[in-house]
Amino acid sequence: MNRAVGSRSHTGGTLRPKQGSALGRWTPAVGAALVLTAVVFVGFSGENGTTNPGVGGNPGSVDPAGLTVEVNQGPLVETNGIAGPKTTLTATLGKGSSGEEVRALQDRLKALGFDPGPSDGDFGNGTQQAVWAFEAIVYNLPYDQQVGVVTNEMWQRMQDPLVFNPRRQEPDDTHMEIYLPVQAAIVFTNDKPALITHISSGSGVEWCEVFTQDTDDLGIKIDPPILKDECGVSVTPGGIFLFYRRYPGNRLGPLGGMWNPVYFNYGIAVHGADQVPNRPASHGCIRIPQWIADYFPQLVAKNDRVYVWGMDGKEPEDYTKDEMLPVFNYPNRHSTLTLEPTTTSTTVKATTTTKAPTTTVAPTTSTEPTPPASG
Repeated sequence: MNRAVGSRSHTGGTLRPKQGSALGRWTPAVGAALVLTAVVFVGFSGENGTTNPGVGGNPGSVDPAGLTVEVNQGPLVETNGIAGPKTTLTATLGKGSSGEEVRALQDRLKALGFDPGPSDGDFGNGTQQAVWAFEAIVYNLPYDQQVGVVTNEMWQRMQDPLVFNPRRQEPDDTHMEIYLPVQAAIVFTNDKPALITHISSGSGVEWCEVFTQDTDDLGIKIDPPILKDECGVSVTPGGIFLFYRRYPGNRLGPLGGMWNPVYFNYGIAVHGADQVPNRPASHGCIRIPQWIADYFPQLVAKNDRVYVWGMDGKEPEDYTKDEMLPVFNYPNRHSTLTLEPTTTSTTVKATTTTKAPTTTVAPTTSTEPTPPASG
């Protein structure tokens, strides 16, 4: 039986996406053979006291069998209409460039739905990240092919009347589409882009760290915070989810520090970070630039859907509920953490090992711990 998800009604038949789409040709950084730590949460209730329609205890997951959302089989980006008068760049623009051409670039990015930060005429990190997102969405370039510079050829394309189409059509709602192979995401409201942004997702790296935690796996505040020595694997699963909880300000969750997190898959959230590089680098969360995170929570609401296209090339509907689970943190079996008996300070001796427990298959890419700056 079909049902509305998140107290919404949807029209149209259930359409299955094609396998092997343009966003599905990259291989994963981590093999799918990770053995997940068995963690079950029962009876979760949402902030308003109503039971959240999660799958298998996951408060943010959605059962695709109940969806009747139209799948867009057409292009993500197309040109609609005839371009007006265009200008020509006098030089290629990149990080460190400045002047009126950079200001015009910043204004055009904003008009299209990207957010490079202030239109100050200085090509800094924010403009570079917005250009990465443009390369990802308009040119469909995987993250390791994005260069973050604007040639005159790209500037001509940027001045076209571009239209961005959702891959999942929800004409009366807001939803977010996250494309891990290109490290970009779009928030659509009434099927129009409210935000197009560069992201950084899970790196696939195994890590072991000593950290302070003030938010648990469900995004619930822990008071007082607790000190932990744990290991994990930095994976962002694909699938369909719901935004189910949010917190203002900085949070120290099981995946690291997060600014204004909005949770959709246990402790995985969309959140602001100081470092949003042009590669997967988080503990599993979706990092976005800090200034975007300042207003991002106002763009989405509780129960808005999140569609994640995974690194393995599968469509969001094709993940099982087990595949949609994050790899939960586990205690560091080789921990040398010690707590001194004092009321004024805590002495921590952090471990340097990254050896995984015998129940987990470590990634083959790297065993270097992920920096603890953010999830």
